[in-house]
Amino acid sequence: MGTDTGIDLRAMVREVLREAIATRGQHGGTHGVTIRSDADLQAFVAKLAAPGVIEAVRAGTLRFSLADGAVAIATVAVPATITLEGVVSERRLQGIDHGTIVRLSPSAVLTPMAKDAGRRLGLKFERIKQ
Repeated sequence: MGTDTGIDLRAMVREVLREAIATRGQHGGTHGVTIRSDADLQAFVAKLAAPGVIEAVRAGTLRFSLADGAVAIATVAVPATITLEGVVSERRLQGIDHGTIVRLSPSAVLTPMAKDAGRRLGLKFERIKQ
């Protein structure tokens, strides 16, 4: 190979690198985002953390929108609540939905087996104060 070919190749490599560096970090336009799970949310946050993205969002050159015409709905699950009195046995807890808050009256007695069953069922026990 002659010297001229080496110089031409170096010039082409420099030009390609210059273009790659110039376009690196440029963010713009509108990007569709679909968030249906915690994994989708984590992926979106990772995208925001990429170099230059937050700056582009703040500058208004990069925008995000919900993809596929998705509608944003914020939901807050409010756990069900039930109040029990007397002796609370394992049998009395059958059929209560997972995550329910079981309020025990001041005089209620929670059996050890009911306490274990409550843990298995994902129940939360609260004692009502007088």
